[in-house]
This record gives sequence, C-alpha cells and structure tokens, in this order.
Amino acid sequence: MKILHTADWHLNTTLGRVDLNPQIINALEQIAGLLEVHEVEVMLVAGDLFEKSRPDQMRRAVGEIKRIFLPFLECGGAIVAIAGNHDSEIWFDTMRDALRLATPHPSGRGGFHLTAMPEYLRLKDKRDQEVQFALLPYPTPRSYLRGEKIHYDSIEQKNAFVKEGFAQALKTLEEKKIDPTLPSVLMSHVHVSGAQTHTLYKISEIEDVIFKQSDIPTHWAYVAYGHIHLPGAVPPTSQHVRYSGSIARLDAAERDDIKSVVVFEVDQSGRKGEVQILPLQSAPFYQIEINDPDDIEKLPSEYSDLESALVFYTLRWQPQKHNLNKILGELDRIFPNWYGRKIERVENIQATSANGSTPLPVYDVAGNALAYLNERFENHAEREELMTLAHEILAQALTPSEVETKNPL
Repeated sequence: MKILHTADWHLNTTLGRVDLNPQIINALEQIAGLLEVHEVEVMLVAGDLFEKSRPDQMRRAVGEIKRIFLPFLECGGAIVAIAGNHDSEIWFDTMRDALRLATPHPSGRGGFHLTAMPEYLRLKDKRDQEVQFALLPYPTPRSYLRGEKIHYDSIEQKNAFVKEGFAQALKTLEEKKIDPTLPSVLMSHVHVSGAQTHTLYKISEIEDVIFKQSDIPTHWAYVAYGHIHLPGAVPPTSQHVRYSGSIARLDAAERDDIKSVVVFEVDQSGRKGEVQILPLQSAPFYQIEINDPDDIEKLPSEYSDLESALVFYTLRWQPQKHNLNKILGELDRIFPNWYGRKIERVENIQATSANGSTPLPVYDVAGNALAYLNERFENHAEREELMTLAHEILAQALTPSEVETKNPL
C-alpha cells in the first residue's frame, strides 16, 4: 500500500491582512498531483486541516478539498484525517457521522475517514491486503478524559490528566484492536520532545501536552505526526517516525522552510524500502527596507514572485519631500500580499531661501495623520489593522488636491 503523509493545512488562516488560502490551495493542488504520479492509495492528514472559522468559510474550504481530491476518492483512494488543536472537534464528529451515511466505493476501498476521537481503522489496498491504523487526535479533555478527571484545578493538572488519558487510549488500541499479524501505522497530532522546531504555531508550551519519545512506542511500520510545522524525523536518525510539517509557509518563522510531504510503502512484512520526501513549492517571504521612496519602481526587478510573495516592509519617508498616501498606494500595488509594515517618519532639515527666510513647509495631510497614528499605536496589539483601516479611510476621504496643500494655517 502506497501512503502519503501530510498535516497542518490550516485552511482559512490569515497572516496580518493576508488571506493565506491561495497559497494553501496551491499546495493542496500540488499534493493531488503527487497522489497520481506516485500511485498513492491512502493519504494521511495528521491534524489541523482548518483554522476555527465561520460556517461560510468552512463551507468554501470543504468545497476546495472536494474539488481537489474528489478524483482521487472516485478512483478508490482513501483520505484519513484526525483533528488537531486548531480543528473543531464537534465539527469533525458531525462530518464523520455524515460521511458514514455516504455510499462507499464499489471496490470496498477508499473513502474519507475523519475523527476527533481515538479510533481504529482497517483499509484494503488494490491487492486486498489490509493495513491497520491507530488514530489518536490532538490530546484534549473531550477526546481523552472521562468521569472525575474531567474536572481539574490547573492547566498543569489538566495536561497531566490528558496525557494519562492519551496513554491509556493508545494502550487500549494496542491490546484490544491491533492485530499483530497485520502491518500497522500510528497517526497522531502531538508535540514530542526532541522534534526540531522553530515555533509552536499559535500556541504556547504551557497550553500544550508534551510527550517524551519513550512515551509513544515506535514499533509501528510508520508513525505519522502532525503539529510541528518543521518537517523531520524524531529522533533525527529515525526514518519511520516523522513530522511531515505544514504544507505552506504560514508565518515569518517558516520563511526558510522547504515544505514537503512524505510517501512510504507498507506490505505484509511492514514498511517496504525507504521513505520519500517530496518537496512542495511555496511562496517566498521577504523583509524589505525602503530608505528612499524614489527607488520604489526598482523593487519588481529586485524581488521575484511579488504577486504571491508575503512581504513585511519598513518604509522611511520625509514629510517635506514625499506624499505618503501616494507611496502607500503604490506599495499596495507592488506588494499585494504585504502582511505587515513599519512606517518611519524621517525629518529633513529645511533649506533657507535666498532672502534668508525659512520657506513654509509642505504639508502632507494624509501622511502626517498616518505617521501620527503609527507612532500613537506603536505597541498596540492591533496596530497593523488600525493602520490599514486609516489608510483606506484617508484614501477615500481626501481628493488629490487635498492630499498636498501649502500651510493650512
């Protein structure tokens, strides 16, 4: 059985003002191509398919998954997905119940299987050989706690209870479900210590349940992990215990990551051959400093893929020399996917006129307003959103003749 391991899609996520769905959908379309090229029969999605979002956003995201992967399912392929910490457990369970009402593929293979609870699953390949899967979603009280341990007094106690519940669920699957005569694969969405990571995406370690490598057995033919966005094996010397990583660069910490998926094969004796790491193309991240706005027109020739690139820029401008509103509009055109920016006002020493008097300064109304707001809300958590809104309002409110005027006093 050919199996593809992926995780951490994070459909419906944003970065600053940017909707990242185009980048994520591009990666999913690449994965669909790899399923066909490598004759994959089962795709594992180890959690975080979605960001928690509005029903209309979820509907659109599910529509994209259907569009991209329905041909794979119609040919008898199977998709097996578990809930991650960013997924809605209730939504997953609702979808699972609905999918069980669907007509199965005539071959008896394939289908879309997803769960927010610990589960055991068997699937057949094209030769009717069975592979068994132990599915252990992200450890939460709803998924792993029962009875009196649902109540806890602190985050530390909750994490300890959930960790114990996870271990018990895994033990139960091994003792009561796993057939030792069949190859088996474990899939989970957890943080295992020793995994290489540059960041835990939108979650602090105090909120996370962290497992030692010895806490989870590694005797499986393959262990498919999600949650850590940097791809790699655990430990690095291992081949068959892996994080696939996220499929797109989701924040600046991931700007140098080479995103990828993993393909491996399982037969009656277990894993067959070496795993294959298949790279995915990702949009570049740029951090750009603009010290002279007069050079803005050179930027497209200096940076590639600006239509899709995710950009944070620093702009330094002089109120006596530049029209900030016009500059920002031009940068919006050049960097359609800028997710953050810093605007620094640089004062210029005014020249003295021939008769010895100081000329009246030129006032950029919108520029001064934006500069003031940028300084006023420098440490505000929603500064970028406020600045974007102010820019849009000023662009609509001021006509070209009002943007630059002589001394309004």
